[in-house]
Amino acid sequence: MTMKLSKLAAGALLGLAACTAYWDPAQQEANIISPGNFKAGAGEIYQVGVLPGKERTLYRLFLRMDKTGLQFVDVDKSTFLAGEFVELTNDGRVVRVSGTSLNEATRKARQ
Repeated sequence: MTMKLSKLAAGALLGLAACTAYWDPAQQEANIISPGNFKAGAGEIYQVGVLPGKERTLYRLFLRMDKTGLQFVDVDKSTFLAGEFVELTNDGRVVRVSGTSLNEATRKARQ
């Protein structure tokens, strides 16, 4: 019975990983609409909101930043989810951070 349970758990984890993967490189980042109103750095998305507009729909990402506390940015793509780790770049982009990149970044910060 435990072998069936562990196979089921492994299948569920594999399915979850497949659902969180993206194949289009354009889904890895988005443009910040008001680039002057944020502080660059790494953080975690804790909430995503929708800002419907007349010309286009924007998406507000609420972030827990590593060093600067809480902040939000408005982006042009709906590909981000709560719980994802991202980097806000100086040139006004939100870029997904992989687990490996995050581990490398924290290791470099400790040195």
